[in-house]
Amino acid sequence: MQRVQAGDGECRPRERISLHKTLTPQAAVDIVCLAQYSQVGGGMGLANEKIISQVEDLLKGRVVIPSIQRDFVWMRPDVRDLFDSLYRGYPVGALLLWKTNLTVPFKTAAVVQTATSAHQPLYLLDGQQRLTSLAWVYRPESKADGRLIDLRFDVRTEEFVNPSAIQRKDPLLFPVSTLLQENTQFYQVLNKAGVPFDAPEFDLWTQRLQKVNSIRHHQIAVITYESDDYEEVAELFARLNKGGRRLSKGDLVYSAIAARWAEGLETMDTFHQELQDSNFVLNREAVLRLMSLLAGTGAHHIKLIGADVDEAALKEAWQATERALRFAVDFLRGECSIPRSEILSSPNVAIVPALLLHHRDGKLRPGEAQLLRRWVYTAMGFSHYSLQVEGKLDAEARLIRSREGEDLFVELIRRASGTRSVDSPLQARDLEQKYSTHPFFKLLYIAALRGRARDWATNIAISDQPMHSGAKIEFHHVFPRARVQPAYAKEEWNSLANLAFVTGQTNKMISSKLPAEYMAGIARERLAEQWIPEDPELRSLERFPDFLAGRRRLLADVLNELLGLPSYGGRDAHPVSDELPADEEVIAEDPAAPTLVGARVQELRTEQGIEIHATYEGRRVDAYYDPSSRIVTIPSGPGRGEYESPSGAAVALVQALNPHVNPNRNGWSFWAVTATGHLLQSIR
Repeated sequence: MQRVQAGDGECRPRERISLHKTLTPQAAVDIVCLAQYSQVGGGMGLANEKIISQVEDLLKGRVVIPSIQRDFVWMRPDVRDLFDSLYRGYPVGALLLWKTNLTVPFKTAAVVQTATSAHQPLYLLDGQQRLTSLAWVYRPESKADGRLIDLRFDVRTEEFVNPSAIQRKDPLLFPVSTLLQENTQFYQVLNKAGVPFDAPEFDLWTQRLQKVNSIRHHQIAVITYESDDYEEVAELFARLNKGGRRLSKGDLVYSAIAARWAEGLETMDTFHQELQDSNFVLNREAVLRLMSLLAGTGAHHIKLIGADVDEAALKEAWQATERALRFAVDFLRGECSIPRSEILSSPNVAIVPALLLHHRDGKLRPGEAQLLRRWVYTAMGFSHYSLQVEGKLDAEARLIRSREGEDLFVELIRRASGTRSVDSPLQARDLEQKYSTHPFFKLLYIAALRGRARDWATNIAISDQPMHSGAKIEFHHVFPRARVQPAYAKEEWNSLANLAFVTGQTNKMISSKLPAEYMAGIARERLAEQWIPEDPELRSLERFPDFLAGRRRLLADVLNELLGLPSYGGRDAHPVSDELPADEEVIAEDPAAPTLVGARVQELRTEQGIEIHATYEGRRVDAYYDPSSRIVTIPSGPGRGEYESPSGAAVALVQALNPHVNPNRNGWSFWAVTATGHLLQSIR
């Protein structure tokens, strides 16, 4: 065994190792370097070891499964494919072990562990599926549920097979468990299967059976990280686990809490099950942020594992968390008409109502429920928690503790409005190139539920029924896709303005009919409930762009009402401010960079404007910025057009290159001045 410890010069493994597909060779080097430069004394070891020795360690309890690990999820074909990769010498991954003196709770493995290690065990953090599969085949009796995996090797085709009842009778399909055992006599195995010594295939088939047995000696990379610092370990795994079930800091914090609080995991899991049963699942990260705030350690929940947070403090903070979340869920359901957590744009939206209602003992003063509801919708609509989550929550927690009355809600809403002026209404153009993935879509769904909109075919009020529709909102195109797709761009026919909340029954009724045909049979009030323009002339294929424009105007006012903003009314009443709140301004990357003002800005001008550029998704896009009007022009390529602000241009570019992500961007830190390389904000 050859081990590379932190501090081995260039942070480079001394020998080539096979690594898991989710842990690249560079990542392995990064682990060593991370350990080398760690300030808390963590140690890192890389070694090549026989894979069968790791299986034995699992079976003998020297390696255990920490409670943060998911359950075994592989199917029989996955086990078969693993053995095929080992037989062919393909890389099958590294094992990631954690060595610590901490008392880390672990769970029962999917194999029968015949002994308990006398020493502190190692915790398996990556490789459970592979080691468990190998153990099941190597020691069939170790399978905890007693249902054996019958994996066979076809010596004629060199294929691994999960045999059918008929195939099990084939003598040349050899049980892999037999072939893996030490000192297996392969000539006897073949003789027993009816293959004589003088058979022409005997030598070749013997070699193939020996090759299966040599899987025992397959070298696998074993990465052992030694640390008693949960935060360091959490950061390491959050960086390296990028595939499968990612190990988050939240997972490790839960495990750390359980190590200090005996009933912790069971208590927390029971409450998460309660949330799930009520269709209001919130992820661990959000719940832990709330718990940390209630414990007084701030929204950075990793601080919950600090030495000063003992079992009593954890119990008290968790009890407060459950109480606060029950208040919040009732408020979100009853006051905000949010029927389930999937409708939230972020689970973190539940934290401020939870903190406030906990602080107020579940009571709000007259008028405050409407203000808090407005904050919820604003935080959702403008993706308040898409960035800098902990910092924003810390600031909001301070506000809740220090301010009262309308002043508190005005400040909360100002912050949630992001780059917009707090009183600026949404305009029709704000709904252009917005799709069902945008937060506005969820707000419109809430508006439909609040307005008791009825289905066009059944005339029954739309209700959120996750038992029937799962986590998805049921919607369909007003102008059927089959009719508009040949004539118009996807950005038009797939936009919010062409979507309505109707059932599958209504969709079948519509089929491929145009609105001019099928809307004649729908009551006028049904159409009005979903903000369909009244003018029948707009329902023909030729007038589709005009229909979209008209409906965007109606939708803008629906959203404005929901958000407590002035009516748009078809006018550009208030220009959108592209400023961030003063305490959240983005600072230039180089604080010493000179600010370009006055004459220096004029020196950067060309005939088209100041040359700027952005690089997104590996693609550079050039544009021009007019400092007097703040208009940004993208002359060609993705996002081509003229925009009234740098942020508007940034959003358009993101949508064009990656339409499946939240497009909100601060344009001042998105674009760079081509001549200087500084962020655009340097010439504000």
